[in-house]
Amino acid sequence: MKRLVKLLSVLSAVVILAVPLSHATAQIAPKAPAAVKEIPKTPPVADNPLIQSFTVGPAVVVQGDPISVSWHVVRGPGGSPVVSAVLTVDGATWFSSGAEYFNGSPRPFPWTGEKTFVLTVRNAAGKTATQSKTVRGVSLADALNNLKILNMEANPQRFSPLQPIDFQVVIGNATPGLVLKPVNIFVTQGNRVVGNRTNLNINPGNQFITLQDTGFTATGGQYTVDVEFKGKHKTRNFVTKQVQMYTLDPVPGQ
Repeated sequence: MKRLVKLLSVLSAVVILAVPLSHATAQIAPKAPAAVKEIPKTPPVADNPLIQSFTVGPAVVVQGDPISVSWHVVRGPGGSPVVSAVLTVDGATWFSSGAEYFNGSPRPFPWTGEKTFVLTVRNAAGKTATQSKTVRGVSLADALNNLKILNMEANPQRFSPLQPIDFQVVIGNATPGLVLKPVNIFVTQGNRVVGNRTNLNINPGNQFITLQDTGFTATGGQYTVDVEFKGKHKTRNFVTKQVQMYTLDPVPGQ
């Protein structure tokens, strides 16, 4: 009897222990913490100065003629102020200024051929920006050689003494990119100045200039076109020819 009671006590302990095990909830193993993404670094703000505009011109000139220079430079996003802007050609300073706006007085271009002008801007942080422009110089001899008096036409084509005539002079400038100025044009008949145009700009290509003779005189049947540029003259002569005219009259005695 004592053994039975002891056995039942053992079984009861087993049952009591088994119940909580059969109803126990399995625990999920904790996950490893997710890797923390690295916060992106803010890129440094550019601090280079900015060249808003830069001009050197004209791009083609007669040797010795003036060229003009201007620029507008500003501080970059970083905010460092501009401390200098220097324009050089062949390594020598042409213009310099610490101002953001610059419009220098024209200076003569002493060369023939092409020259490159380099603008270098520096700010207080030591950062720089550069731009370049080219200018080509043409000798006076070459410019004159390419300046031609191509033609002069009369309107009307046939005219009588004392009749007004409109002349159209055709001037050719065969130097690409070069504007010749100032150019003076005269038309004469003997000692009489028929007409003139002064302080003209002759662009590349052909240009038509109109003048007027208020009354043709039959004496001295030649017109001369004289083109003056920088004290040099080019002339071309045009001869007037008398044209025989005919009329119809009744035949006498008929």
